[in-house]
Amino acid sequence: MGTSGFDERTVDEHPEVASDGDPRVTAFWQAARGHVGWGKLDGIVGSVPHDVVPPPSFSYGVGAEADDAVREILVGQRTGTTSARADFDVLPRVGDLAIVLDSLGEPRALVRTTRVDVSDDVVAESFELVYPTHGPTPPVD
Repeated sequence: MGTSGFDERTVDEHPEVASDGDPRVTAFWQAARGHVGWGKLDGIVGSVPHDVVPPPSFSYGVGAEADDAVREILVGQRTGTTSARADFDVLPRVGDLAIVLDSLGEPRALVRTTRVDVSDDVVAESFELVYPTHGPTPPVD
């Protein structure tokens, strides 16, 4: 990772890893979305389509690498990522949300993009931890 707080994001396809339709991701989003100003009633009234559909989810690698990344995000040591431009169909934007998964596919952190820099076919993205705000990820109802 280095001192910059950046590390490469890897999105791996594994059957045990949660996907956007996974009930674990949906339950985590239900608990976390209040931290971005969307309550449970917003989904019922339909004020914003994004409040019902969870943001994209991914892990930073597999195994211990993914778990280390989650721990670093939760304590504020990891605040960004870099990826090749070719890895993106659509570039990230400031304000984008994402759910970070651990090695078992469990959703552990909700992050929001705070800065995006594109250069020499590389995308550098800074983010902030939105949920949980203190300590380990709380259980989801």
